[in-house]
Amino acid sequence: MGRIVGIDLGTTNSAVAYWNGSEAEIIPNDRGSRITPSVVALGEEGDFLVGESALNQAVIYPEHTVIGVKRRMGSSHRYELRGTQLSPEEISAVIIRELRRHAEEYLGESIHEAVITVPAYFSEKQRRATIEAGRMAGLRVRRILNEPTAAALAYASREKSYRNILVYDLGGGTFDVTCLQQAGANFQVLSTAGDSKLGGMDFSRLLLKQVTESFAEGSGLILADPVIQQQLFEMIERGKIELSSREKTNIGFPFIGSDGKPVHLKQIINRTDFNALIIDLVERSLDLTAAALSEAKLAPDEIDSLVLSGGSSRIPLVRQLLQQQIGCTHVSQVNPDEIVALGAAIQASLLSEQRDMFFRDVTAFDLGVEIEEGRFAPIVRRNTPLPANAQRVFTTVSDDQTAVELHVLQGIGDHIDENTSLGRFLLSGIHRGQRGAARIRVSFSVDVDGLVTVQAADADTGVKETVTLSGNTDASSAKQPSIRSRVQALTQRLESGCRQFKHELDDAFIQEARELCTLARRSVLQQNSEAILQVQSALETLLIEIHALGGISDGAAN
Repeated sequence: MGRIVGIDLGTTNSAVAYWNGSEAEIIPNDRGSRITPSVVALGEEGDFLVGESALNQAVIYPEHTVIGVKRRMGSSHRYELRGTQLSPEEISAVIIRELRRHAEEYLGESIHEAVITVPAYFSEKQRRATIEAGRMAGLRVRRILNEPTAAALAYASREKSYRNILVYDLGGGTFDVTCLQQAGANFQVLSTAGDSKLGGMDFSRLLLKQVTESFAEGSGLILADPVIQQQLFEMIERGKIELSSREKTNIGFPFIGSDGKPVHLKQIINRTDFNALIIDLVERSLDLTAAALSEAKLAPDEIDSLVLSGGSSRIPLVRQLLQQQIGCTHVSQVNPDEIVALGAAIQASLLSEQRDMFFRDVTAFDLGVEIEEGRFAPIVRRNTPLPANAQRVFTTVSDDQTAVELHVLQGIGDHIDENTSLGRFLLSGIHRGQRGAARIRVSFSVDVDGLVTVQAADADTGVKETVTLSGNTDASSAKQPSIRSRVQALTQRLESGCRQFKHELDDAFIQEARELCTLARRSVLQQNSEAILQVQSALETLLIEIHALGGISDGAAN
């Protein structure tokens, strides 16, 4: 069996580690650094630059450089670099490919498998996107591991103990908090909470906004040039890091403008002002920490060890407020920038060797389906241990229904608008009868990576459909996340719905639907972007009426 490496694919920095037979070890990159900036640029010759090389180009060509791609994972966003369209997965694959190259050169062997970490609060879409990025980089992703769990493994695997551990993971772009229980070599995640849009980048942007506004007020100059903005952002980042060890930092940018004479930007930022600027964001993370403790049914004084992960956890205000809230003085001494990659390498060793260590993670969100009136019906509750299986019985909302459309969602809200859509699929051939007569059993299966399989079955006719969700909005359009493919999928669903409910729909509706589907296909064929957007809205409006006929109700017992 080949070696499996552990990869921390971070928002700001990434790292790769391996198990050397006795402990996890970070693999340095080709510059000798133990972490690699998660930055990708496309050079003038069409070659990809990664890490420090990409950062250097960002100062001159910010429009051809991607920073913080992790926040876009699982979305339909497209980057354009020198005329080339790239998805977030393709950008992430470039980073992973570079980490793989570092590992192969350092270890002197080919690498084909990896454990890749993700925030605990990553959605199913984002997890699948990460697996796809690994595949594009030529790797088989053996396991998707939650970052706080990885940090806990790196910290607690050094000694077999019995304790409650809280992992506070504040990275560049995401925040997670996880409560675990260690019993010797066994680890059980009790709860997790987080925010995939909260991290050190947000602190830097607040600081950048303050600096530019203060400069504009004093000089009358607006710093709108992208090149200047990128250079100033780099200075802000360095200043922010410096404030973790010093009481003040200087931000200086000479010859930044001219108003008859040279204009220089020079500001002193002290730690007190910085703390006032970020306090609201830090307190949001502390509120999530309190929520995780409550879900785990643990009081703050029951936490035995506090593990800090992510570079932003070094900020003195974060440590001060967190220790006040938890009251725990035993804080991990593992490097926050490396601890996740080390934990991923430990997990990799568990997959390739027989070791007496076991851990069990939990779901981060509720998983369920849409029911009548746009409500969300959870089937698998958040913080359920993985792997998980659960089922629930639903019924029809209309008389003589012969099909139901299942809309699968993930989140913590009561209404579908508050949650993330994972996909839709149709169950045809169900028992035809009065409203509430059918019994549709919906079953969820969630594997150890947090990936979801859903089955719907009619108890009377025995028909069933099983879908392994792709993480795109429509299961029927899993391969193409563009607006064009979205319209094509909506067209197919509308035509299918009209066939299924032709006895319930009037002739005028069916004629309108046919004409709209013809217009949709013509717009896609002609690549008329404006017409495609208009027809998408019309398709979704007609489908709302179809859904009312083919929906499900929570009228049956669980």
